[in-house]
Amino acid sequence: MKQIMMKFTLIALIVSLTACSTNTQKENTAAGAGTGAVIGGLAGTLATGAGRGWVIAAGAVVGALIGGIWGHSMDHSDQNNMNSAMDNNSMNVPSHWTNDKTGVWYKIVPTSSVIEYKGSTYCRHYVAYGKTTAGKTTKTKGIACRNSDGMWQQVK
Repeated sequence: MKQIMMKFTLIALIVSLTACSTNTQKENTAAGAGTGAVIGGLAGTLATGAGRGWVIAAGAVVGALIGGIWGHSMDHSDQNNMNSAMDNNSMNVPSHWTNDKTGVWYKIVPTSSVIEYKGSTYCRHYVAYGKTTAGKTTKTKGIACRNSDGMWQQVK
């Protein structure tokens, strides 16, 4: 369950990165908390048994807290770095950076060339990593597609 939550947290990171280009830190925190709550609640649905409802609720609360932390730590430069890597890096060539303001370390590795995915013509597989100043790390894999505004958004 802990590994699943870490993966969902990084998914929230990627989703939030694509959504926060001009947001304030307060807006990023709220977006991250909302995304985290949804993902945490969904992770809670994996539970079985009589206490399942409590697990879903706890997952939503924990997800909101983790998502809020990630959202709080992101800014425009992180989004620019992610977009640059997805646009320009060759397959399996990583980009990594540390946010000077927050100390959060990020790494994104496009793992495919451009593909078509469910009607979107400019998509790539990727692996993404994040590490907080407290040493907590996350890793996730997925597919992201470039929107008409040039921003990348996770689709799978």
